[in-house]
Amino acid sequence: MEFIKETEREVFLVEELELRIIMEADMYKRNCDDLWEQYKFDPEYFNSFIQGPLLSEYIQTIYTRSQPLNNNEINKWLTISLSQFKTHTPKVRYEYMKEQFWKQYWYPNFEPKPYTEMGEMFTRYFDHVFKWYEKHFHIFQEATEQALEDFKKGYFGSFADFNRAINQQEEKPKNKLKTNLNVKEIAYLFRVLFDEGIIDAKHKTDVFNFISESFSSKKADDVSPNSIKNAFDTPDYNAMDFWHTKFIHFAQKVKKDKEK
Repeated sequence: MEFIKETEREVFLVEELELRIIMEADMYKRNCDDLWEQYKFDPEYFNSFIQGPLLSEYIQTIYTRSQPLNNNEINKWLTISLSQFKTHTPKVRYEYMKEQFWKQYWYPNFEPKPYTEMGEMFTRYFDHVFKWYEKHFHIFQEATEQALEDFKKGYFGSFADFNRAINQQEEKPKNKLKTNLNVKEIAYLFRVLFDEGIIDAKHKTDVFNFISESFSSKKADDVSPNSIKNAFDTPDYNAMDFWHTKFIHFAQKVKKDKEK
């Protein structure tokens, strides 16, 4: 992600993120359209791209961009960038991003018609990309919050370490612990542990990623952080009922163990 100027106005992190998504959406569509023998459309591409390479790139951008700035400039830049996660939510910026995608696709030529008339094929494609951007928007906010917190504590170098850790995780897959639980049951167990303060994590995303990297469900070896997040934020009744019974059994077992 490069430093971008727009009509001599600095573009802060969320605006830059929007532009990066638009550029990737344009490039991927061109590859699939023009190089169709080499590039087959993958409906999971943007899901993986946004959580992996783009997040890593975003974090590295924060670290790199901070280097030439003084403390006042870093604080201002991060504070304003963080405020954009409230003013530039995907829901608010949908039409703007759709229009920019249309312009980017036709650049350097002038668009033959307004973006509102781009047609069903383009609209469905843009909505597909936007769906994944909206779902994963929170992880970039959490990374920016972490950046500001680390800056205030005086150890900004942790971003480089975090970025290397992401790359190392991608290179060295972990041996996951197999469970006899479904995704909703795993998520609710960790929600209880998190709510009780047994798990000490700064961000829920850390919990989602840990579960995804460390555990397999009874139906799948790979559990996506997004599926964990959905089940974590909106607990399933059957999963709660399952753990209610288990917690009663646990309490009875503890009582028996104490009587030995």
